[in-house]
Amino acid sequence: MGDIEHALLQGALLLGAVSIVVFGLTLLVARRFIARPTEALLAVAQRWREGDLAARAPDCDRRSEFGQIAVAYNAMAAALQRREEELRGYAEAQEARVAERTRELVLANDRLQAEISERRNTEAALLQAQKVQAVGQLAGGIAHDFNNILQAVLGGVGLIRRRAGDAAAIQRMAGMIEDAARRGESVTRRLLTFARREELRADTLDVGELLGGLREVLSATLGAKIRVEVEAAPGLPPVLADRGQMETVLVNLATNARDAMPDGGRLVLSAKAVQAGNAGEVDGLAPGAYIHLVVADTGEGMSAATLASAPEPFFTTKPLGQGTGLGLAMARSFAHGSGGALAITSEQGQGTSVSLWLPVTNRRVGSNVAPTWERQTPKPTGPTRRPRVLLVDDEPIVREVLAAQLAEEGYDVAERENGSAALDLLHQGGSFDLLVSDLAMPGLDGVALIREAQRRQPGLPAILITGYAGDAAALAVGTAVGGTFALLRKPVTGAQLADQVAALLNSLPGTLEAAR
Repeated sequence: MGDIEHALLQGALLLGAVSIVVFGLTLLVARRFIARPTEALLAVAQRWREGDLAARAPDCDRRSEFGQIAVAYNAMAAALQRREEELRGYAEAQEARVAERTRELVLANDRLQAEISERRNTEAALLQAQKVQAVGQLAGGIAHDFNNILQAVLGGVGLIRRRAGDAAAIQRMAGMIEDAARRGESVTRRLLTFARREELRADTLDVGELLGGLREVLSATLGAKIRVEVEAAPGLPPVLADRGQMETVLVNLATNARDAMPDGGRLVLSAKAVQAGNAGEVDGLAPGAYIHLVVADTGEGMSAATLASAPEPFFTTKPLGQGTGLGLAMARSFAHGSGGALAITSEQGQGTSVSLWLPVTNRRVGSNVAPTWERQTPKPTGPTRRPRVLLVDDEPIVREVLAAQLAEEGYDVAERENGSAALDLLHQGGSFDLLVSDLAMPGLDGVALIREAQRRQPGLPAILITGYAGDAAALAVGTAVGGTFALLRKPVTGAQLADQVAALLNSLPGTLEAAR
């Protein structure tokens, strides 16, 4: 039994030793062929996850499973890297294409904006050229009308000189001269308004009053062979449109009608209120209330082919140099821009009729016009003295008349012929209650004079008198001149000037009373 136990002990020791050797060998083999390849694959997988597709698994024995897995992983990473490079190249190409397209769009937009600006400038220039052409065509008639006015004025002045002692005759002649001057004033204002160049300003217009005023001008300018008639129903609702452009359109249409009646005829300007119910009644006209304006003549008329091309810009049947072909095109643009429409009907030998539809507005006529000054007198404030007025105008006749009118109203007037002389007077210590100046003068103009005078004498009220027409002049002057200021347009009567002077003086504290 002892031998048996000894043999068993040796067998157990031998088995333990063999087991330890086998376990050690197994650990070495596992470390070499399993743990290290696994760690290498995990490390390279971590780099792939972080975006480094250039990383590769270490080379292993391709006959082993880990070697085959490493080869497959490396092939997959290479494919992904190629795909990413392809996508990156495609994205860069797309970005370059988008940037190039963006540059092209920017350049195209710049060209479009330049073309739009050029077109607007061209349209404005063409509109002004059309106005100038119309004024030129009307110049003969305007000269005839002014000759009649001057005849009345000069004749009346001669009669006043010969009848200096006949107060009744002088009064009668003075009234006649004033009527003639008022007629000249009306013609001048219409010409200045018609020919002005400024931004369009929509206004509420009384169509009947506008047509009546145009009839006076057209009757004298279209010639004795053309009989101008106005047919406007009383109480027409107002329309919202630019007065200057509307007058330009009507004058151009009247001029075209005159050219179509070389042997004379009848021109009718009519207006009535209509209601458009269906959108298809008139081309481009929406349902609503309108004023239907018609300019009809008894002239030669147009053929169907000419009628179809008549509204096109620059189309004209007149000889070279006698027409631009913009009249009807401008009329259509005005009608559409005002929210209305235009239509033309004509037959050869039966005359032509041009219809304008302008939408009715609910605004009251003259609601955006500044109120005129009512007759005022300065407020008395204790001891009275005559207010001192500095009058500046480069025209001796105008200056003398205005000074006499102010003196008759009780003001102490100092006259100067230009802005420099007026500033010299102020520099010498002259103190004035009010400054009256012309706008257009050589050297220092009226605006600069008022600014400098108000700098030297703060709070000095001023009145600027100008012969220019239009609201643009008033807005420009109003932004350039500060303080107490008013703008009057020539011709201005003595009463109007005195009223404005009194109104400005009354607006100041410590107002002086004019000697009456």
